[in-house]
Amino acid sequence: ADSPQVLSLLPRKEHEGVKYSCLVPNIEGMLQAVENANCNEVAIFASASESFSRKNINCSIEESMDRFLPVVKLCKERKIPVRGYV
Repeated sequence: ADSPQVLSLLPRKEHEGVKYSCLVPNIEGMLQAVENANCNEVAIFASASESFSRKNINCSIEESMDRFLPVVKLCKERKIPVRGYV
């Protein structure tokens, strides 16, 4: 199942401090997470090695960093918290 399907099954809590965070690889994933899955926080991830990056997301570390720029920009515009992981 993808993010919208999984998150639609979770009981939504409107309590302060409850975050629905989605791990996204690029702008398309971010838009799907925020618009279709109702995430209110975004996480981006980069690999520590070139070989893992190519196997995991089919691009170099440098290319993955380029993919993050529009994600972070849109998150800032929409005031959506974004975190990064290696």
